[in-house]
Amino acid sequence: MDVGLLSQATRLGPVHLRVTDIPAALTVWRDTLGLEPIGEDGAMAELGAGGRTLIVLHAGAQLPLPQKSRDLFHVAIHVTTRRDLAHAIARLKASGLRYSAQDHLVSESLYVCDPSGNGIEICFDTPERFLRREVSADGRVALIATDGSAHSGLEPLDVPGLLRDLGNSGHVEPRMAADAFIGHIHMRARAPEQLMEFYVGVLGFKPHIQSRTFGMFDCGTGRRAHMIAFNIWARDELREPPPNAAGLDHFTVELASAEELAAVALRLDAANVPAKKIGDAIDIADPEGNRSRLVVQGG
Repeated sequence: MDVGLLSQATRLGPVHLRVTDIPAALTVWRDTLGLEPIGEDGAMAELGAGGRTLIVLHAGAQLPLPQKSRDLFHVAIHVTTRRDLAHAIARLKASGLRYSAQDHLVSESLYVCDPSGNGIEICFDTPERFLRREVSADGRVALIATDGSAHSGLEPLDVPGLLRDLGNSGHVEPRMAADAFIGHIHMRARAPEQLMEFYVGVLGFKPHIQSRTFGMFDCGTGRRAHMIAFNIWARDELREPPPNAAGLDHFTVELASAEELAAVALRLDAANVPAKKIGDAIDIADPEGNRSRLVVQGG
């Protein structure tokens, strides 16, 4: 496989999701998570932060995405300060929604679903705590902290400690931080090795974790290693999503230049991957049908 062909400037853009009911979805995405409305009509709602679109909700799904369906696991909105994450957990607690919170050592994360079953992660990166990753002979992955301690990356997050970052004022920001961004997207998969051949060998991402024992495969860039991920945690219980279910419509990959987009187009053609050109964008689907749109940043 060719490795790391995409530049470090590559980033993820807006993620488009299918939902069963836009007003119901907005109670989570807008009212609890704090994304700002950018545009809305009867069929679509566009939300973001700092004037940039992060999430686009599309009406028309007839049923929620069932658990353990091959499709979206979660889309991750990253915040840039721990205080921003504290505001997010305070909004979640006040909403009464069911959520979970985990300490991955390399990040601290909150998890919730919208009413259509679309998984959401709010993430704060903490790379300064991480020293190295160790993989045993049987494929088990351990994360080693800077103090030498070993972690699974699945420890519970200290929520009371996180909330202390807000101080005693009682003030909770109602909106997502203006510099929040789409940091990664994570899907459930059947054949992750085949997917990695596509994302690494054709599109040009750089491989990161590739472990059937851990159950996760991911790739990214030299700057952000974990951008597109697949898990096999459902194992034999994984099922195909029903027709007209909610879930991922498509996600956006923003490339650094028109030259880079043209180079990807050549690789897609050489690999006989069907691609549809729409204006200056290229629409494609991976081997399991997850759709993405390739665009040039600022285009």
